[in-house]
Amino acid sequence: MKRIFHWMIFVWVVVPLWPNERDSIRVEQWLKEASFLPADSCRTLYFAKQMLDVPYVAGTLDGNPFEELVIRTDALDCTTYVETVLALCIADRRDARNFAGFKKALTDVRYRDGVLNGYASRLHYFTDWIHNNEQMGFIKECTFETDCAEQKELWLDFMTTHVESYLPMKKNSSLIKEMAVLEKEWQGISVAYIPKEKLNLSPDELKIKDGDILAITTNIKGLDVVHVGFAFWRGEKLHLLHASSIAMKVMEDPQSLYDYSKNKKAHTGVQVVRVI
Repeated sequence: MKRIFHWMIFVWVVVPLWPNERDSIRVEQWLKEASFLPADSCRTLYFAKQMLDVPYVAGTLDGNPFEELVIRTDALDCTTYVETVLALCIADRRDARNFAGFKKALTDVRYRDGVLNGYASRLHYFTDWIHNNEQMGFIKECTFETDCAEQKELWLDFMTTHVESYLPMKKNSSLIKEMAVLEKEWQGISVAYIPKEKLNLSPDELKIKDGDILAITTNIKGLDVVHVGFAFWRGEKLHLLHASSIAMKVMEDPQSLYDYSKNKKAHTGVQVVRVI
């Protein structure tokens, strides 16, 4: 999923640190249009749908030898997609409908306590991301709202046991120790999830709403989540709006989330996070 892309090979390419002018134009246009939406509109889905068909590109945050705020509206992976949408929602809620307001919101979302201070300050594990963004007041973890939720224990250490998949850590061994300290905080911690076998239940039973962030949990050792996206309902069927590495673009998945996950052995279920 997110920044923990353990199947890819990275090539170290220095990318521009400043956003493309088209990014700022798009962001400000989306925020301007959102200001005219009815008060009861689902702004999360509104912003998410503005990026339909944007190409899926992995590893856009790790193209420089030092950590900088990377902004891309022309290339997204599943986590940068979710972060971009959430940052737009926050900028809109703050009435900071300009590119500077969006950049501040994205920094708040992507980095621990909103402070960019090197590679380890980025919220790499999605469980950590949820916890920090909930503390910041941006989201609410609401997996427990359904009666079908279960618990599992986390033992996060995937990044430090698969250093070869993370170019910054390969280039700078001191980052391994920093990440190990952060991983230790998420070992032996219980978290809630809805088992994938339950994802064919009704909206009333699952209590998942359009625009909720869905994090697909996994049984991969040392890892918490393998993919993220947004919930939307078609009738009684739950679907995922996401940056798909299979379709290679942002899409409204035509198959239900139940069908999407049922034959994927690494998928165990979902965590549900609501934008507030």
